[in-house]
Amino acid sequence: MRNPIVVYEKGIYRPEPTRFWILEPELKKAISALESEGYIKEWSRRITQDPELYEFFVKLHEKEVKKREEILKKEFPHVYEGSGKWDLVCKRVLLNPNVGIGGIRNFRSKPFKVRCLHLWTAYHIGDEEFRNPIGEFVLSKI
Repeated sequence: MRNPIVVYEKGIYRPEPTRFWILEPELKKAISALESEGYIKEWSRRITQDPELYEFFVKLHEKEVKKREEILKKEFPHVYEGSGKWDLVCKRVLLNPNVGIGGIRNFRSKPFKVRCLHLWTAYHIGDEEFRNPIGEFVLSKI
């Protein structure tokens, strides 16, 4: 499911750097089971040690920053062009070149941190441009 990158709640705009979520309960449960088997740590190690894989994931994060800017301009121009406190908060998070997919910060640093398998699977399913080996692996296992 696609999530808006800006949420309006209680009179303020709140940035939401995660665009896709796994909502189906059985799928969430199956992915959680894989996480409990140690695959987050395994993928973090694998990406950190493989230069090509590392570069692939860094580029996905960078692509996400650009994608959020496109979405912000198109769907939330009042926030993109705004100078109010909450407009600036949204832009500081969503347009920050060091805040990648799912709000992961400092994604260019090693060791590479795979926050969760749900995130990468949701992006793999949610946007063809973000197909990735983690999402592919998860779907092949469940």
